[in-house]
Amino acid sequence: MQSLINLQSFKMKNSLSIRLLSYVLVCSFTLAIIITLLQLLFNYQNNLTKINANIAQVESSFVEPLANSLWNFDKEQIEAQSKGIINLPYMQYVKVYEVVGNTEVAIAHQGIFQDKYDITAKFDLIHQRQIVGTLFVAASLDQVYQQLLDDALSILISQTLKIMVVAICILLIIYYTVIRHINKIALYTRNIKLSSHNKNLVLDGRKANLSASSDELDELVYLLNKMQRRIVAELTDKEIAINALQQERDFSATIINSSSTIICCLDADLKIATINPAAVILTGYSQEELNQKNWLDIFVLTERRPELQEKLSDNEPLYGIEIDMHDQMGEVNTLLWTFSAFYEGMDVKYLIGFGHDITQQKQVEQQILQLNDQLEDKVNKRTAALTASNAQMVQTVEQLKRTQQTLVESKKMASLGSLVAGVAHEINTPIGMSVTTASALQEEIYTLSEHLQGAELSRTYLKHFVEQSQESSKQLHSNLKRAAELISSFKQVAVDQSSESCYAFNLKENVEQVAISLKHKIKQSKTQVHIECPDGLAMYSFPGSFVQIYSNLIINSIIHGFHDWSGERNIFINIALQENTLMIDYRDTGRGIAEDIAQRIFDPFVTSQKGSGGSGLGTHIVYNIVSQLFKGNIEYIAEAEGARFVMSIPYRASMNG
Repeated sequence: MQSLINLQSFKMKNSLSIRLLSYVLVCSFTLAIIITLLQLLFNYQNNLTKINANIAQVESSFVEPLANSLWNFDKEQIEAQSKGIINLPYMQYVKVYEVVGNTEVAIAHQGIFQDKYDITAKFDLIHQRQIVGTLFVAASLDQVYQQLLDDALSILISQTLKIMVVAICILLIIYYTVIRHINKIALYTRNIKLSSHNKNLVLDGRKANLSASSDELDELVYLLNKMQRRIVAELTDKEIAINALQQERDFSATIINSSSTIICCLDADLKIATINPAAVILTGYSQEELNQKNWLDIFVLTERRPELQEKLSDNEPLYGIEIDMHDQMGEVNTLLWTFSAFYEGMDVKYLIGFGHDITQQKQVEQQILQLNDQLEDKVNKRTAALTASNAQMVQTVEQLKRTQQTLVESKKMASLGSLVAGVAHEINTPIGMSVTTASALQEEIYTLSEHLQGAELSRTYLKHFVEQSQESSKQLHSNLKRAAELISSFKQVAVDQSSESCYAFNLKENVEQVAISLKHKIKQSKTQVHIECPDGLAMYSFPGSFVQIYSNLIINSIIHGFHDWSGERNIFINIALQENTLMIDYRDTGRGIAEDIAQRIFDPFVTSQKGSGGSGLGTHIVYNIVSQLFKGNIEYIAEAEGARFVMSIPYRASMNG
């Protein structure tokens, strides 16, 4: 047996060596041919270069002397010069022509004449800028080809010998460094025995472990030894896994046999292939009686068998389906079945069924359903009572909404009343002064009448009367004008608040009218109102609603912010247009708003003056106007001092947007 292995190893070695030798010989011969052809091509190009150099030498050395000789008609000299040209290497034929009129006449020639030449050249013979003749020269490549043929054989033989010697040396080196080691690796692999006692492979003259000087063969041997150890380890692990799998199978069989759930395996015809003892306990049949019986006949009532037969035959997934059955005593039991398919390729080989007895659960479920029916009656009765109570609550909520609306309207009227009181106080002063001035003027007129009746009218008195009348007229006109402005402002505010008319108005004039209307309250509270708004900024909207916004905010600042306040009392109203949004920034320098109130500042009936005349509807009305009427947004911004409200309202310049 050992000799047979050695013989096969020897054949394999010889076969690999022969193939390597064949490849080397073919490559060597091919390389020698290629090198020979390249060398011949190089020699051919050198010869062509020499021929072209000879022709260039003819042009530079012989053309001008020939022209002089031809001009002097020195035929002997022309013959001598022609022989000099034909003696140049590779020259085959030379011929000199004399130009007579338009005709060329041959006067000398040297060499072998042929109909066709390999390389030719023709030069004009010029003497004193006049063409006196032409020179024709021709070169042959026959010598070049003959020389190439002579060189080809010697080059081919020498190159072939050189390359073959190098190839044989390389082959010997490859055999010594690679092939003999490969043979040992192959022999070791053929005789390897996968066991933990197997020795590692070590090549002749090499180290067993990898090092910095290791090459591919060392790495191959290392990987082969490593692979052998890994295979041995994997076989050992596989054996351990097989033992563990067997233990798991025994454990699984124990669980299946001891499980209270019925576990059965059905074939394609729904016949029971295997079944656990739980089925014996439930049905009363022995395990031998259950095997090879149809599952439908044992565990399904007659009326449901066609339905389940169709579903199981079509491999439909069945999860948690309740199925009733009769045991041998005629009792009805309910099982919760789940089926899983076991495939072999694309076909179903087995159906694994799991049946859990839920008979007791179903009985409890029926009892729960009865209790639910009883509870449902109680729930219906209580629902009716809750419905009646809910209807009553809905009515109460509606009534509260109506009450809230009434309070909002009352707040509007109270705001208007506050405006009326302020305007009445402002109007009282100019009207009173006008009455006083009119009374004084009436007395002066009465005195003038007495002077006229008594004929006591003097120029001095008349002048004094005119001056007094002019002064009284000026005071009367000024006070009545002031009263008219206040009345006009109040009228515009009152009309806008009551009518909610919509038209284009100047925003700056609108807020200034509010400041004028509330001048009495502002003056009493020692407050300064600062208004910043572009003069020409107009808007198509509800001016009365804007008035109501400003009025509520200013009155809130006076009542809540500046009451018993020792600090600065300033109100800043900044109105600006940003793209298509009107921005209103309202800010005062009062005591500010408490944190618990600030969180619900826009809710109705939220005020810091409970029991002191505060209704808590001011900011709620402002919020409703901005958000509902104007479709805008209002935000309270908490700051270190004072109260600040920022409103953004969609801008409309005219009725058409």
